[in-house]
Amino acid sequence: MPAAHTPVEAASPAASSPATTPGGQTLLAVLVVVALALLIYRGYGHHLTAARPTEPLALARIDLNTADEKELAQVPGLGPKLAENIVAHRRQHGVFQSVEQLQDVRGIGPLIFEKVRYHVTVGTHQVPTASAAKPAASQQGGAAALPRPRASGVKKIQPGEPPINVNSASADELQRLPGIGPVMAQNIITARTIQPFEQVDDLDRVKGIGPKTLEKLRPFVVVR
Repeated sequence: MPAAHTPVEAASPAASSPATTPGGQTLLAVLVVVALALLIYRGYGHHLTAARPTEPLALARIDLNTADEKELAQVPGLGPKLAENIVAHRRQHGVFQSVEQLQDVRGIGPLIFEKVRYHVTVGTHQVPTASAAKPAASQQGGAAALPRPRASGVKKIQPGEPPINVNSASADELQRLPGIGPVMAQNIITARTIQPFEQVDDLDRVKGIGPKTLEKLRPFVVVR
């Protein structure tokens, strides 16, 4: 009679789980640290790597001394009304000596200036203002306070005076015309050098002279 089979003893305990071994615990800890690092980077990493420019990019800045109302109106923070004020200020007081002088324009306060300053510039063709002569005038005893002088110091033309020939007048003579300052006078000279004016309406091809300015000029100019 065959010998009875001895019952098979229970298998030896299963090998320890990798997570419970020293090596497995180290690997698990490393994975946890990496996962936390990724979470932290995703939450804050873009703040660390993002560029922090000190001022906005300003390519092709607009020149405050040569731009017309349409060009100035395109500057972020300005618009048609403020552009008109800038041109009027430039005609009355002469060219801007610095971008900071933009704050002297009616309607441009600190907040608007901060939006605009990086989009505009002042060209190198600056015309000295008459403000430098102000201290000397104030030293004259008993001299009455004078209004802020124009950049050119010329006297504006009055009704009844002979009209000015825009094809031959000098820059100083052109500045006697209403609404014409140093920059606009130079623009007229440049335009007539390229092609002389044949009629008063031709002045509308001068940079900065629009319909309103042309109507102001019409009674005081002639083309010969």
